[in-house]
Parts: sequence; structure tokens; C-alpha cells
Amino acid sequence: MANLVSWITLSESLLSGLAAMIVVAGVVLSPLGVWLRRRLRSAEIGVKTPELASASAGSGTRDPVLNEANPSDRPTRMTLQSLTAPGAYETKFAISDGVRIAYNERGQAQPNIVIVPGIVSHLHMMSNLPAIRSVMELLSHCGRVLLFDKRGMGLSDPTLNTPTLADRCHDIDAVMNAAGAAKGIVIGFSEGGPICLSFAHANPDRVQGLILVGTAARWLQSEDYPIGIPARVLEQTSVVWGTGTMRNILFPSLSQDEVDDATYKAFEKLIANRTTMRQVIDTMITTDVRSLLPEIHVPTLVIHFVGDLAVPVRLGRALAEGLPNAEFLEVNGVDHADFSHSALAIERIRSFIEQYGGASVSSN
Repeated sequence: MANLVSWITLSESLLSGLAAMIVVAGVVLSPLGVWLRRRLRSAEIGVKTPELASASAGSGTRDPVLNEANPSDRPTRMTLQSLTAPGAYETKFAISDGVRIAYNERGQAQPNIVIVPGIVSHLHMMSNLPAIRSVMELLSHCGRVLLFDKRGMGLSDPTLNTPTLADRCHDIDAVMNAAGAAKGIVIGFSEGGPICLSFAHANPDRVQGLILVGTAARWLQSEDYPIGIPARVLEQTSVVWGTGTMRNILFPSLSQDEVDDATYKAFEKLIANRTTMRQVIDTMITTDVRSLLPEIHVPTLVIHFVGDLAVPVRLGRALAEGLPNAEFLEVNGVDHADFSHSALAIERIRSFIEQYGGASVSSN
């Protein structure tokens, strides 16, 4: 209990403290957890900073992805068939260490925007899951988006061994080479963050800028990193994978009108089995790129959501503080690494890509 109190004390907001309590205590599995998440979401929706209000207002034209649905235009409930249907973009393959890495591309010609996904990925499902689809659509207005499945996942070749950070960096390199992208803005979501940092450290000439969303330099709690996530919490992810529990942590605002629980459980089981998730968690437990941070000088934008239950906001803040050329943006939100409903995050990402990507970014 003392460790729990200490951990929550380190959080710099009531919301992130409550999020820590929910995850550690396992309340996510109970009716109380559902009630708390709804209360947290209501609090998030009700709190708007002046900057967010200004970004939402703009010149009177709202971003099409941010438009509120008409009462008669409610979300269509997705089925497993619709979630797994082939995406609208052609699947291509790059070769990395003899392994085929599946990727697709969308959007304008320049600048290149390379997406490094989080703990799991599947090109078809990422094109169909509402939260991820919205984010990719937003980014496609900013440049040519290269989205890939990491080795061992989705449409990429399976692997017997747990991929290392070096393996993951080779995958980024291979995709960029196959797509003819000499350089680009590299965006890392969640578990993809340390991979991006490692790639930028090894290939600073290929990275025009980094955008890191809902991520950290290290995941595991230790004596010299008390703000980290306890090992038992990380390990629980692979145990509960396929039960639908992670929905309440990753996408708490994803409504039953969009995806019901049975469909989401099946979605988890198809996108990754527990062996794959065990490999991912093993990698996360050993990942620590803190020593690289002082040597990474590329412009970096670190974005974190104050209500993120998967990766507490304190980890994002510590990451930004360790980078010599980073800006930290903390925004309202509860869905893990989903900025599609944050006008403030969207506008900052657009301006960052325009500033460092060397191209004009459309506001439409």
C-alpha cells in the first residue's frame, strides 16, 4: 500500500492519480471500474482549456473529423467481418533481415510521415477500427503516411524469437527504403515510442522530427525509476489479452454502438495471440532508452493525455524532460494515444509537421 500511495503521489494531477489507482488495484475488472472510467471521461469532456477552445473555434470552420455527429447520424455498429475486411490501401512489402514487413501508404507526396504502431498492429484492422482510422485520416492531410505492421504482427511475417529494438529499427529502415523515403517525420505511438527514439539516435539524418504519443523511455518501475509501471501490471496485459479487458484501458470511450464487447474480444484474439503479447511484454520489461535521450537532438513533440490509463502522463513528462529539443503537450483525453478528438493536439501536430517536414500542411 505504501508503494501505491507513493506512486500516486508522484502523479501531478488528480486524474492521473485515479488512473494509476484503477490500473494497479485491478478495478478495471469490476463494475466500480466502469463507473469510475465514465466519471473520468465526463470530467475530461467538461474541462476545456482556453487553448483548446481557441483551437476548436479557429476561423469558424471545424476539422471534419472533429464535427459532432448529427442525432440521425449515429455510429454504425461494426462487426468482426467489417473490422477484418481488407483496407482501402494497397498492402506492400519491404524486406528487413529476410523478413517481409507489410506496409501501406496514403496521403500527399510530401513530407513522409512514418508511423510506428504500439503494442499490436494489423493493417486491415487499423484501417477499420474507428479510433485508429480517424488518426490515420488526420495524418493523411499532412503528408504521405507510411503505416506498417511490425515483424511478427498483422500482415508481416511471423517470428519465432522476440524481436529486439535493433530489429524494430531495421523494420523502419526497410519500409522507408522500399517506399523511397530518404527522410521523414517519425511518429511513435505507445510501445513504438522507444523504437522511434532508438531509430532517431542511430539515424539522425533520416529523421526530420519526432512525434511521440502516449509513450515513455522506460516502462518498468525500478529503484532509479519509481514512476514506472510495476512488473505485475505489465505482465497482466498478456494474461487478460483476448478477454476484452484492455478495451477499457486503451479505448474507454469506444461505445457499444460502435463495437460491442463480443466483437472487441474476437478482435483482440485475431490481432495477436497471447504468445505474441508475451513477447511484446517481455520486450517492454527490458526496454530502457533513457541513456540515449541526451544525445537525440532532432526536434521532438511529446503528446500525452491526462486521462491515459495505459501509460500514465508522468511517464510522458519524464520523457520530454530528458530530451534536449523537446516540447511537451498535455491534453485532455482518455483514449490511449488517440488525438482525433483533440483540436489542440491536431493543430500542434499540423504546425510541427509543417515546420520540420518542409511542406505546407492542409487544414482540410
